[in-house]
Amino acid sequence: MLPGRVRRALLWAHRWLGLLSGIVVVLIGLTGSFIVFYREIDAALNPALYAPAGPEQRVTLTEVMRAAAAADSAPISTVLAPDRIWPVWVVIHAHQTATGRYPNRWTTMVDPSNGKVLGRRDYINAFALKVYRLHYTLLLYEWWGKELVGMVGFMLLGLAMSGLFLWWPRPGRFWRSVSVRSNVSLLRFVFDVHGAAGFWALCALLVISITGVGIIFPGMIRPVVGLLSQPTPDPSPRIELPSPIGTPLLPADAIVRIAQAAKPGVAIAMFNPPTATRNTWRVQFRPDDADPAVRARGAIWLDPWSGAVVHDRTPGTMSIGDRYLAKQLWLHNGAAFGLVGRLVVFIAGFAPLVLFISGVIMWLKRRPGRIRTG
Repeated sequence: MLPGRVRRALLWAHRWLGLLSGIVVVLIGLTGSFIVFYREIDAALNPALYAPAGPEQRVTLTEVMRAAAAADSAPISTVLAPDRIWPVWVVIHAHQTATGRYPNRWTTMVDPSNGKVLGRRDYINAFALKVYRLHYTLLLYEWWGKELVGMVGFMLLGLAMSGLFLWWPRPGRFWRSVSVRSNVSLLRFVFDVHGAAGFWALCALLVISITGVGIIFPGMIRPVVGLLSQPTPDPSPRIELPSPIGTPLLPADAIVRIAQAAKPGVAIAMFNPPTATRNTWRVQFRPDDADPAVRARGAIWLDPWSGAVVHDRTPGTMSIGDRYLAKQLWLHNGAAFGLVGRLVVFIAGFAPLVLFISGVIMWLKRRPGRIRTG
C-alpha cells in the first residue's frame, strides 16, 4: 500500500488529469475503436467502389496505372493491391497541397477482373477516412493536431499507471477489486465499475498508449528502443542516374515480377512508384496468412532502370528494434494478433468512456465527503 500522503497526491493527480483530458481521451478511444475496422466500414458504406465484376485477377499493374492515370492525371503515390476487404486496386493520387496542410489525396478504384474504373473520390474527406484523421490529428493537422494526440497518449499512459497504483488491492482482495457487485449502493457500484474496467483494459491501454506515442514521436522512441536493439534509419534511397542518359525505365509489370522473385512466399501489399525525392520503386509485402488489416510488413526498394534491389527492409534483414518499430501500428490497432487482437483493441477503445463517466460520478458524489473503499 502507498503511504497516505503519496496516495492522496497520486489520487489528486489522477483525478484532475482524467477530468481535464478526459473528453479528448474518450474521443480518441472511440475513434480508435472505429478505425480498427475502418476499411470494412468503408467497404460497407461504399459497396459500388469495391464490387469487381468477377473474382478473376486479369489486369496487370501497368494496366491499372494506365486506367487510373486516364481518370486522374495527378501523380500516383501509392497503389494498393486487392485483398479480402478491398478486393479492387486502389490507386492513390497526390494532388497539389498548400504548405502545412494535410496532404490532398484522391483515389481511383480499378476492377481487377476487367480494368474498368469503378469510381473516384476525395480520399481524405471520405467518412471512414475522416474519422481516421479525427483519431490521428483531431482534424487539427495545421495546428499541431498530431502532436496534441501524441501528448494525449502520454496522458493516457499516466492515467493507466497512476490508476494501477491507486487500484492495487490489499492481500486477499484481488477478485473483489476486479469484479462488480450488484447488491451495493450506486456509488459503490460505480466505484467497482471504475476499478474493474481499468484493470481489465489496463494491458491493452498500455500497449495502445505506448505504441501511439511511438508512432507520432518516432524520434523520441528510437533512442529508447536502441537501448535494447539498435534500429536503423528508415531510408528513402536515391540512386545515381544510369549511363547513358535516356536509359528507359522498366515497366511496372517488370517491377512486379522482380519483387515476386526477390521475396517468394509473401504477398505484395502495395507499390510506391518513384517520386521527386525518391527515384526508386518501393514494394511493400505482407505474409499471406496475416490479418488483412496488416497492410504491410516489410519492403524492398528497387532500381527503376535495372530492377536491382537497392535496399531490403523485410523481417529477415531487420534487427529486433527495427521489427518493433515496423510493427508499432499493427500492435496499436491489434492486427498483429489477428482478429482477436483487433477485437480486444476495439473493446478497449470504449474503456476511456466508461472510466471517464464513472470517474466524474465519483468526483461529483465524493466532493462533500469521502467514500470508503474497503
